[in-house]
Amino acid sequence: MGKKGSWFSSVKKALSPDPKKGSKSKKKWFGKEKDPVPDSAFLVASSVSPPHPVPAVEEVTLVEVEEEQTKHAYSVAASTSAAAEASAAANQVAVEVVPLTKVTKFAGKSKEEVATIRIQTAFRGYLARRALRALRGLVRLKSLADGPTAERQTAHTLKCMQMLSRVQSQISSRRIRMLEENRALQRQLMQKHAKELESLRRGEEWDDTVQSKEQVEASLLKKYEAAVRRERALAYSYSHQKTWKKSS
Repeated sequence: MGKKGSWFSSVKKALSPDPKKGSKSKKKWFGKEKDPVPDSAFLVASSVSPPHPVPAVEEVTLVEVEEEQTKHAYSVAASTSAAAEASAAANQVAVEVVPLTKVTKFAGKSKEEVATIRIQTAFRGYLARRALRALRGLVRLKSLADGPTAERQTAHTLKCMQMLSRVQSQISSRRIRMLEENRALQRQLMQKHAKELESLRRGEEWDDTVQSKEQVEASLLKKYEAAVRRERALAYSYSHQKTWKKSS
């Protein structure tokens, strides 16, 4: 029995782990740790809960703000592009005129809305036609002002103005000369009449007519006036003959 017990104990020892070795290994493991954590610190660390994750509200708001900014930028770009297209269309109205097409189908709209749309389209067409007429007039005016025909017309008008000023100066000088000649003729006639009167007073030429002094003076005055009219007619005809010769 003793041998059997010894054999059974040896088999049990071989199969079962050695408690001393486990304790030694545990002691060695705890001995190797340089900074052992105390139980109080372990309890505090375990009691302090880990920080909760920050909610994603701020990220959501930032994303929304960025989306709004992008939408605003897109709207501004669309408005600027629409303005540019409108200006380009206004500039190209003189080149191409798009005829107004009658709207035949208005789905889901009342008669009043259809009437307002037609009125607006007609008014816009009227404005476009008026702008087209104005642009055409400006283009024609510019072409006429910058063309060779305008240069020829301006040169012709300048020549005509020069000729007109020359003719006016000639007419004014001729009038002055005619006035001077008429005054000279009047002075000569007055001198002649004065001499005749003096000769009559002196009795150098005796008049046998039975007339009074007043009648004689009246007849002399009539003769003087007739001579003045004759001289004026001669001067007028002479000046017209000169002008006719120059014009021919």
